Amino acid sequence: MGRRAGHPAWRRAWRLAASVPPAMRPDPRGLPGLRAALADYVRRSRGVACPPSRLLVTRGATNGLDLLAATVLRPGDRVGVEEPGYVKARTVLAARGAELVPCPVDEHGLIVDALPGGLRLVYTTPSHQYPLGGVLPVPRRQALLAWARRTGALVAEDDYDGEFRYDVAPLPALYGLDPDMVVYLGTATKMLTADMGVGWLVARPELVEAVAARRDGLNDRTAVVPQEAMRLLLERGDLDRHVRRMRAEYARRRAVVAEALDGLRLRGDTAGLHLVVELPRPEAARVAAEAARRGVLLDTLDRHHAGPVRVSGLVIGYGAAASAAELRTACSLVRELAGRPPAAGARGRAAARRRAPA
Repeated sequence: MGRRAGHPAWRRAWRLAASVPPAMRPDPRGLPGLRAALADYVRRSRGVACPPSRLLVTRGATNGLDLLAATVLRPGDRVGVEEPGYVKARTVLAARGAELVPCPVDEHGLIVDALPGGLRLVYTTPSHQYPLGGVLPVPRRQALLAWARRTGALVAEDDYDGEFRYDVAPLPALYGLDPDMVVYLGTATKMLTADMGVGWLVARPELVEAVAARRDGLNDRTAVVPQEAMRLLLERGDLDRHVRRMRAEYARRRAVVAEALDGLRLRGDTAGLHLVVELPRPEAARVAAEAARRGVLLDTLDRHHAGPVRVSGLVIGYGAAASAAELRTACSLVRELAGRPPAAGARGRAAARRRAPA
């Protein structure tokens, strides 16, 4: 399903969804059946207890952030963004006239004590900070919400890959600690595919209605067929089964990457679909350029900084790789280009493969 577009459940859901006639005037909040199914899903999977009246169907987390910004921000409003952080989020917020205020992160995520005053909104990725990979600990979550209550700022929580954690059970979403101050943004992209074009925004009821009204004015819609397909996948249990399978698969891929890069300094490898290899800035740029020349595309941390580069290295994604073998080959190239010898275990396995009969 998703990355395996030929999966029977995926084909069946899309076939049935395509038979649904389009509405003359679609509800900007989304199809009622999908809103109910999503409300049940986020409660079970992420600890987000909300009735359908608190949920609006979007085209993805970035679309949800854009709709929120269009609703609550005025030109010149100060918005806190993680530094380094998600480039598309900065682009969306800037396009809505926000004054972006970089807010530093460390290995645990957003540094709450460093948040400035005068913010209307702060955007954060607490379940797996993008790109450094920190998971915001409970004391910082509580401090962030106390800060929001004290200042009146909204917290936009982007839970883009919160279903995937490998060391312990995923922490419940930040939204569950204070549903009035947090706007929860989710997406099917990491679970399924970006082609699905379905996400969700959860907030207090009057804010959901304000976002829906603003969306109606913008003539922004989530297509009906993907919504109906998503509803079917949820109601039949296909999505839950798929997420369980993919959590196991991504855990195996993560293990392959961590093993292949053993000896390099890694960040954010306990959750999500990417990790970071810390390297000096010139070395990271050189490795990325040479890897690209050999057909392996890597992202550097440089472009995720709005200001001076504080942390340098490479972002290694493993969600879209075709196979574990492909991942191992790519990571071996990274190790080679970084001038690090293969780990002892990797040398032993390579020797064993050479000795094995064809």
